[in-house]
Amino acid sequence: MLAQGRSLNQEELAAWKISTPATHFPEHEVEKSPTLHAQSIRFPTTGTPRRRRSAATRGGAVEARVPKSCGNSSDEQMVALLPPTESVRTVSEHPTILVSLPEHTAKEAEFYLKEAGKDDIIYETTVTLPGDSGIVSVPLPDDGTLPALEVGKMYTWHFFVICQDMTNEPYVEGQIERVEPSPNLVAELENASPRDRAAIYAKAGIWYDCLNSLAQLYRSAPNDSAIASDWADLLESVGLDTISQKPLISARTPVQ
Repeated sequence: MLAQGRSLNQEELAAWKISTPATHFPEHEVEKSPTLHAQSIRFPTTGTPRRRRSAATRGGAVEARVPKSCGNSSDEQMVALLPPTESVRTVSEHPTILVSLPEHTAKEAEFYLKEAGKDDIIYETTVTLPGDSGIVSVPLPDDGTLPALEVGKMYTWHFFVICQDMTNEPYVEGQIERVEPSPNLVAELENASPRDRAAIYAKAGIWYDCLNSLAQLYRSAPNDSAIASDWADLLESVGLDTISQKPLISARTPVQ
């Protein structure tokens, strides 16, 4: 592990490790029916377009090619679950990042977080990857390891897949901006059902909370057709329809 405040350089990236706990949603809440959204959940895509795909083998955008040397025999990309425009906002002190993985033989991935425009790493961890293709979650910890993200500050995160060929490690990256929820948003969320919360966040343009709220529901009730439809509608609305049917998979958390 790198100490907090240490600068990142390319030679050190291959030495890290990562781990992701599964997120669960209470079954009694999953059963509640929607009351606020009669239409599909769609996320507004206004703003500055982002670079989706990197021309470099190592990645550097929200899509990156996992090479054959890392067990990927298809053309499927590794994809950060992000909308096509900036900025990407959260109202959470410790949001969760989601990444879609193609088939692979990698055992681990690396995750690190920095303040945008700075080199010092403020958080880094290791995810032990399952051997399956699917969508993994990387929650920022709220156990004191990482201070709460600051309101109004922009952060950059990177997710590396550690391949046997360490000269060819694909990665994706994204940004997080924490914002203060408006009084209207707080009031709408106060008595909303879990499924309604995702629709409320989408309407307000709060990506990470919208995505994670729905991901928790989908993971807890994968056979619920209404939730599955909401999940597919949300991803399709931001151009991620090619991964909308991929399963949400859990990575193991190493014993501390």
